[in-house]
Amino acid sequence: MGRYSIPMDELEHQGDLGDLFGRLPVALYRTSPDGEVLTANAATAELLGFETLGQMLSMGGVAGNAYVDSGARESWREIIEEHGTVHGFLSRLRRRDGEIIWVRDTARTVCDEAGRVRFYEGVLTDVTLEIRATNASSVLAGVLEATTDYVIVFDEDGLLQYANSAARRFLGIADEFQRRRPEFEEVFPGRAWEPTFAHLSKAGGWSGEFTATDADGNDTPLWTVTTVHEGRDSTRYVSAIARDLTSMKMTQRRLEELVTAKNIFVATVSHELRNPLAGVVGLAEEMRDRFEDFADAERHDLITLIAHQAAEMSSIVEDLLVAARSDVGEVAVVPELVEVTEQLTGATAGVKTPLSFDIPAKQLWAWVDPQRFRQIVRNLISNAERHGGDHIRISAVRSNEMVIVEVADDGPGVGAADAERIFEPYQRANGSETKSGSVGLGLSVARRLARLMGGELAYRHDGTWATFQISVPAAERFRVESR
Repeated sequence: MGRYSIPMDELEHQGDLGDLFGRLPVALYRTSPDGEVLTANAATAELLGFETLGQMLSMGGVAGNAYVDSGARESWREIIEEHGTVHGFLSRLRRRDGEIIWVRDTARTVCDEAGRVRFYEGVLTDVTLEIRATNASSVLAGVLEATTDYVIVFDEDGLLQYANSAARRFLGIADEFQRRRPEFEEVFPGRAWEPTFAHLSKAGGWSGEFTATDADGNDTPLWTVTTVHEGRDSTRYVSAIARDLTSMKMTQRRLEELVTAKNIFVATVSHELRNPLAGVVGLAEEMRDRFEDFADAERHDLITLIAHQAAEMSSIVEDLLVAARSDVGEVAVVPELVEVTEQLTGATAGVKTPLSFDIPAKQLWAWVDPQRFRQIVRNLISNAERHGGDHIRISAVRSNEMVIVEVADDGPGVGAADAERIFEPYQRANGSETKSGSVGLGLSVARRLARLMGGELAYRHDGTWATFQISVPAAERFRVESR
């Protein structure tokens, strides 16, 4: 079945393919069962990269050796021997110059009167460009499916033709929904196709910000580039590529907040340094110009005020230095054996707000940098004075391998949404007022220093007390055993 028998006398008089076949631009050939080219036309020689037909025919084994895949010829032969014909067999052939081409081969078996195979004859079609286009389309489809941008295509009638995986997830488009080619209004409820298409066609496309509702009902800002183009079928299509701007807008708002906060910070630092500095300068000039007019007690009071104002400036400068150095990892922390009660007493000296203490009678030792530890406590007390209530409570206790110090006040505190925000540089709780002496670094610096010493600083509010809890390593944790 499928084999063609030609009488011997016809074969003897048929000769080559004749002038007609020789002039055809289609690649025609005859090959023997073992792969020798018996005859062909000029188009076949040109397809395989030979300058002339004679050059090709003079070379042996062309039919078999041209296959890039060694098993392709055998697969082709198995098909044609079983069925007598082969239709559209796709294979890669290597031209004489080494270029690889794709061909589609359609051939038949020709037998003699006795049923013996005389030769195969067929036609080769170069489909290299078609295969490359198909492969390119496959690659492009893979890229479109992998991208996180949303890609969607409608035809001129407003029917959905394609949506990539990101767009399908965003819009909640199920596979069966896409397969039935839904209308534009089904994909984007409340938006009409005809005026949209008319506007885009007139403008040739559009780009800009577009708000779409995602599958969860959230309005999402998208940067969209829309184009109108004509397909191979002469149908016009509208293609849109969109990118979610939510993250970018959040970052932009955050940067704007930081810029505003830093501007406030610079102004506040200038103000807070100028006030005590003005006091120091004024008091010092008063003593210089009228030294003899003051009694010893008055001189002592003036010097005390100068020292107090200078200490305030020193605290502000120290916080600024820690904030700047911690950004580049250069904050120096030198832990040593420290008695906590003494440090708390020193850090609270001069505090005007009423203080209450809950500190154990026995000594409480910690492994901390004393200067940095006092800086943490001073910052927390200063924060309580400026933003807290009328009473401040300080407690200390040993808990396992840590020493826990708490600075609490009876103020309103901050909400849960701001519990972490207050530890960020230049930040304060939403809606809170900036008070004298606050530069927005105290809590941030305090937490950084606590962590550098192997501890932590946390905040909580129990409805009555707003509490900052410092945990630092107990001295025994780092004790070196004697030998």
